Amino acid sequence: MVLSVAESAFIYDSLVASHPIRPDSRKPTQYRPLKANCGFLPNSNGSSRIYNSDGTECISSVKAKVIRSSEISDLINVEINIFGEKDNTTLCQHLTTLIKDSLIDSFDFSVLKLTDKYYFQLYIDISILYLPEDFRYSSYTLYSILSLISMGVYIALKSAKLPLLISDKKDFEVEEEPTFSDDWEVSAFLIPRNAKRSFQPALIFIVGLAGNTVIIDPSLEEEQVLEHGICVTWSNSKVSAPVQSLALSTTNNKGLKPQMILKAMDLVKIVASEVGDALDLIAEQDIDEFDAVF
Repeated sequence: MVLSVAESAFIYDSLVASHPIRPDSRKPTQYRPLKANCGFLPNSNGSSRIYNSDGTECISSVKAKVIRSSEISDLINVEINIFGEKDNTTLCQHLTTLIKDSLIDSFDFSVLKLTDKYYFQLYIDISILYLPEDFRYSSYTLYSILSLISMGVYIALKSAKLPLLISDKKDFEVEEEPTFSDDWEVSAFLIPRNAKRSFQPALIFIVGLAGNTVIIDPSLEEEQVLEHGICVTWSNSKVSAPVQSLALSTTNNKGLKPQMILKAMDLVKIVASEVGDALDLIAEQDIDEFDAVF
């Protein structure tokens, strides 16, 4: 919804008050309801579908390919397609870079090693299927979907499976390509469920700033009046790179105070574990859909 001047002023004043009030009455640490399910694409190693209350929908697919390379930058490939947007737009390229960089910084690449010479290479394809109808006429940007994309990729990776290797792992002096079992029942999860070997792919949180107020998961109405936005990455139980400022609106932007970055990081520390646990629950259960996860 495109806000009028009066509506924008009312929402802004409510957010910067000593006791902030959000338009939908959420707490500063509260997410909008989300729906998600996983494992529904039969030709993918892992997949997820996630969408929020404004109708924005994200589908993520993870596919694995065997390659003869150990360059870290070659092992994870990310491609983002946004409905109505060209692939070479600044938005698509920036979102792709943020997602890929966060995954590379948080990923345990030992799970991709097959043999002395071969690795699994991951292709992560992300599609945003629906955007709000008034996007073209409003002042908000689409950087807030970064959090939704990150959660979708998280579920897809957590639920992804890889075929069982049955050939020798020590093939440094042997010209032999890896051989796999054709029994999918003996496949293994990409990210081990064993607590000692498991790790947490990066989650990116979007924090909105207005005055001295910080809020998680800003709505489209809030984005139109926010002064700034920050993406904060959470991985393996701590804040990690990248932490970056974002323009959530094309108007009303102001300078970013350093102490607000710290407040944004503190806010993420409060909600990150709960969000991760909810996403893990989706990825670990064979169900069709979870409603109102948060």
